[in-house]
Amino acid sequence: MIINGTEIEETFAEAFGMAATRIIITAINPRWARIAAETMTGFATSVIGCGVEAGIESEIPPDESPDGRPGVNVLLFGMSGKALAKHLENRVGQ
Repeated sequence: MIINGTEIEETFAEAFGMAATRIIITAINPRWARIAAETMTGFATSVIGCGVEAGIESEIPPDESPDGRPGVNVLLFGMSGKALAKHLENRVGQ
């Protein structure tokens, strides 16, 4: 099937609603911002067993960050806002 010029293969897929948030982590240099982001997103590959799905979205140059330091955007997804808030609190605390 082709929709708007994009070929769609007939395979299995599943989707469901989720809550999401973006966190900006900044640090003294890009290396430490990346280490903090990798630590925060570790073992967050699925809401099943991990509670959230998380990943690094992009790096931020100092002139685009809220505090003028280099940073990293991290995305987190949970099955509900309440569940996401709890896991966000735990991961930020790491």
